[in-house]
Amino acid sequence: MSRAWLVAMCVVWSTTAGAQEGGGVEEYADEFDDIDTSEFDDFDEEPADDDDAPAPPAETPAPPADTPTGTPPAEDPAPAETPAPVPPPAQDPSDRPAATDEPEVEVEVVPPPAPPPEEAPAAEEPAPAGRRLGDPVPLTRREPLLGQFGFEADIHYGLVGTGPTRLTNDVRFGIFDWWELRTTLAPYPAGLMTRFKIGSQQGLLGALIVDGGLSYFDAGFRLVEDAGEPQVGFRWHFEAGLAYARALGDRFSIYWQARFRYRLSLLSNDNQNAISTDLHLTYDLLDNLAITAGLGYAEVVGTKVRELSVTFVNVDRPGINHFLLRDDGWSRSVTIPIGLTYGRIESFDVDVFVTPRVWPQFDIMFGAGVRWRIPSLPRLVGLDW
Repeated sequence: MSRAWLVAMCVVWSTTAGAQEGGGVEEYADEFDDIDTSEFDDFDEEPADDDDAPAPPAETPAPPADTPTGTPPAEDPAPAETPAPVPPPAQDPSDRPAATDEPEVEVEVVPPPAPPPEEAPAAEEPAPAGRRLGDPVPLTRREPLLGQFGFEADIHYGLVGTGPTRLTNDVRFGIFDWWELRTTLAPYPAGLMTRFKIGSQQGLLGALIVDGGLSYFDAGFRLVEDAGEPQVGFRWHFEAGLAYARALGDRFSIYWQARFRYRLSLLSNDNQNAISTDLHLTYDLLDNLAITAGLGYAEVVGTKVRELSVTFVNVDRPGINHFLLRDDGWSRSVTIPIGLTYGRIESFDVDVFVTPRVWPQFDIMFGAGVRWRIPSLPRLVGLDW
């Protein structure tokens, strides 16, 4: 504190005391002069600034000059009361993690990867239309039997090559999907055979076909005289066979058959026994175009060849597979039959074929054939697709 402040305090105290006792200020003025104030010299220095000392109150600005003297200054609004902070709830000691001496390991939080942008859904492709009635049926997808109430007529003609001209024809009618009848025209119906099927060519185990009956009946007369058979008589040609067919993949199929042919004649020393077997592989170049190639073997057993040309039944197959002739003196043959089939529509197709004999001597035959059919009744009414 300063010396002037001490002096002022003493003066005020002296004045008050003198006034109370009836004395004047002059009595005590001399006493203040005798007071030794040297011991207060150390308090003349200003105290050091203290950061903790309260800041002096801010000075109130003077009112403007034009403010009337009698108007009291406006009071400052009271500061808004600040709500006291709410202490956090006490934590249960059992929930506190146990203290460990291991240093804390900072775990780096990797943000999840951003999801890929959604792609626009691809436009759905239109479903392929089903096969319509009349569309061509690939040869490898054609069942060996016609189906219920189906009908087919075919003819094969060996036109050019070694030996006489060969002509065969078949007429078939489906009773059920697994049973059909077959005949031949000469020009009258000259035969009657029955065929049965077990399984399906498209199935896992394939189809087994069994057939048998009268393949051809010769009444003993001819429109064209045959120098080798001048005698008039009755001859029946019975035939039986076993075949297997199976589709392989989308465009391949395999077909194997074995046949036995017996000629019964009312003439003396005129009977004949013949056997044959052949294996074919078919490939669909297109839905309406297929190629077939195979290997065949045929032989007349126990006798020489009696017929001008032995022609085995070859139902629903292109070409003529074997090469047995009466005039060449050979009783066996090995052939490589090849055929090309074209079917623009379901009910009609044509084929061209070549059948070379490669053993015991080389001979060849070229020919063509046609097939016309009416699909089975379920196909016609749309119940079988």
